[in-house]
Amino acid sequence: MNSKSYLMAVILTLCFIFDASSLTIESLSGTEKVKQFGLVWGLMKYHHPHVSKGKYDWDKVFVYKINELEDVKSQAELNIFLLDFVNSVDPGKIKTSTDLEGFFTENYDYDWIEKYEPLPDLHSILSKLRDNTNIKSHYITHHTFTSIPTFGNEKGFDGFDYTLKSHRLLTLFSFWNVIQYHYVNKYLMEENWLDMLDEFILGFSECKSKFDYEKAKSNLFVHLNDSHSFYYSQELSDSLMAYKLPIGVNMINDTLVVSFVTKTLEEEYDIKLGDLIFEVDGKSIQANLNDKVKSLLSSSNNTYLKKWANWILVSSQENMELTIKRDNQIIKKSLNLTNPSKANNYTSLKSSTPTEKWKIIEDNMGYLNLKSVTNDNLKTAFQDFSGTKGIIIDLRNYPKNIQIAALAKYLYPEKKKFIKTISPIPNRPSLAHYDKAPLKIIKNPFKAGSKNPKYYKGKVILLVNKTTMSQAEYIGMAIQASPNCITVGENTAGAQMNIASFTLPDKSEINFTSLGAFYPDGAGAQRKGLKIDYYVEETTSNFLQDQYILKGVELINSTH
Repeated sequence: MNSKSYLMAVILTLCFIFDASSLTIESLSGTEKVKQFGLVWGLMKYHHPHVSKGKYDWDKVFVYKINELEDVKSQAELNIFLLDFVNSVDPGKIKTSTDLEGFFTENYDYDWIEKYEPLPDLHSILSKLRDNTNIKSHYITHHTFTSIPTFGNEKGFDGFDYTLKSHRLLTLFSFWNVIQYHYVNKYLMEENWLDMLDEFILGFSECKSKFDYEKAKSNLFVHLNDSHSFYYSQELSDSLMAYKLPIGVNMINDTLVVSFVTKTLEEEYDIKLGDLIFEVDGKSIQANLNDKVKSLLSSSNNTYLKKWANWILVSSQENMELTIKRDNQIIKKSLNLTNPSKANNYTSLKSSTPTEKWKIIEDNMGYLNLKSVTNDNLKTAFQDFSGTKGIIIDLRNYPKNIQIAALAKYLYPEKKKFIKTISPIPNRPSLAHYDKAPLKIIKNPFKAGSKNPKYYKGKVILLVNKTTMSQAEYIGMAIQASPNCITVGENTAGAQMNIASFTLPDKSEINFTSLGAFYPDGAGAQRKGLKIDYYVEETTSNFLQDQYILKGVELINSTH
């Protein structure tokens, strides 16, 4: 071998040694070693034959082992720690499958296991667990009559103490891992769930108070980008929302329109119905929405945030500065806020929106309010609508007494599929089924209607907005599948399907959307909301005249 070849061989050998030893000599931050342990602990919880059976008190194991991590100083020591941890559990019978054909795979994310490739024993065990299909249903269950996941054996951690770092980290990794493996909409998050883990660990590790702990939890849930994941904390409310301007507002574009006001405020502070607020504490309304609402509220999209615009008028301070426009004058006000419980005796702006369950409106058109109408009302309502040139169906609400089948009876000429879904699979974490019925006792719940030559043939205008959410969106997708439907409004909340509820170690609960929703053509609906044909342009001067209904009337007249 000549000198050049010898030198190259030495370099290659050194490179190999360096690569293989990168997981043995590297020093560790506290965050990194917690992260690696939490990932392995979660993999075992949802993938291991015996752990997934509930054979071990896995929360107690976490607390015990996370405390032992304090003595681990290097990656070399952590490698031994993790291997011993995995081997400390009865391996059980592992049945592996790498066949992903026919599954929804957008959430399949196990690349972190490849970090351990230079360590054959540890890498082999983790890889087998990843591919294991012999998984039991202690931690996630699909019951006989539903494909909606439940977590009934997550009952909290006895003796939970938020002042203990190990307990706080248990909260983090219990929730982080259930989302990692069983949240079918994870792929739609704005930020990668695994990439966020370092930030979450720091947040839960450095808590100095109950407020800090609740803030860390809130930050965790916000990153789901799921309008179903509303979380209320008394500690956050008491601190960040201690004072409130006792008025109600509608957010129109980048302005707050005063729509409710107390007589006290109207008389003593000169705040009037119809006032236009375009700055709060010297910042724009959009900036306030981001700071005070988006940072605390999990939301599928920005339109849904506007539903909570009243949060802009709460504060931890007693004083608030407003910049108001009234009669083309700019007025600046400095106000002392009240405790929320003292706000009463409101007056409000009056809208032109009909309040009846249904009625005939101008130019021989029907109006149907899904908030109050019932299945039993529909026969009479559609008899009244007979001969009309169009109907406006108002879904800017949450229907409580109406079913898709009842509506489809009048709107569909034949049976039709109106939605596609995905649902989690208990024994195949990170994967999902297509079109498994949420309630198996309902035959073909994603289809509606039957052969009916007498279906309503006039134009159907569907009205939706930011308040259209969950069951309302699901019903909306069914109405949209009728042959003559035109959808008018703004983006909806983007959380169409059923919810799952998860109990955290501290025994608080958080919800998330359990299934994924798509239109039959494959277009996504989760986060995006319902498809809109015509967006309504509301302004601060015209919103009291219901622009949604006016647009519906215009469309019926123009297409009749």
